[in-house]
Amino acid sequence: MKERVDLHLHTIFSDGLSTPEELLELVRGCRLRAFSVTDHDSVDGYRAVLALMTENDPELVPGLELSCSSEGRDLHMLAYYFDSDSSMLAESLAKFQEKRNLRGGLMVKRLNELGVEINMDDVIARAGGAAIGRPHVAQALLDRGAIGSFEEAFRKYIGNDGPAYFPKENISPADAINIIHEAGGLAVIAHPVVSGLGFEFDDLIEAGLDGIEAFHPDHKQHEVDRLKQVASAKGLLITGGSDFHGRSGRCGLVGSEPVGIEYFERLKKAATQKRSNS
Repeated sequence: MKERVDLHLHTIFSDGLSTPEELLELVRGCRLRAFSVTDHDSVDGYRAVLALMTENDPELVPGLELSCSSEGRDLHMLAYYFDSDSSMLAESLAKFQEKRNLRGGLMVKRLNELGVEINMDDVIARAGGAAIGRPHVAQALLDRGAIGSFEEAFRKYIGNDGPAYFPKENISPADAINIIHEAGGLAVIAHPVVSGLGFEFDDLIEAGLDGIEAFHPDHKQHEVDRLKQVASAKGLLITGGSDFHGRSGRCGLVGSEPVGIEYFERLKKAATQKRSNS
């Protein structure tokens, strides 16, 4: 098999099911050249995996997935090769976590008003110290037997049109890019076709976008090809990964996307150049 990387993985420190230990074991079993832990609005998972690494492990790329929105559309901005000890980044992530926890409380309150029994302590426990997201609410509902499946929580209650849905108070994509750049990193728009962004990136490029996540399990092959063409024409980096969460039916398996080593080498080179120019 051609040497591969996986630059989009989640742990329990956001909305994944795998602990850092479990994720690292999966990565080791895939014989990847490099990987990145890209938890939502948190670097705790990355730090936990970093502490477990040995000299024989694949290269770990600093990673993060920032939540942002534009024109009513939820978007995600991936960050790579940033300074994980940046005080500015830490301050920004603390604010994000506070807002997401408040949103989680609103969802729990509304569910109780709807007659759906759920306890905020259960949701907090499911989050395990991470910022509260809808998957934590869904899992708490499932654990209590209030629903028959994880997907039912979104379908009946907390999906975008659900009665207990509250939108995230997100920053703009331009602000997300600025935060990433201020921390010395590279900004890559995550799964743009899935997010409804399509193939138009001029506004993001003007804001300083560095790359496009072309390889993603929910991108069809013709969409991957188109994204690669756009990236080449616009001088953008190309990345990708499984978007692994460890949950059945949610994105791909670790190492399942055909992200060749050449894309990783270009990303790494761009990060090196960025550091030398700063």
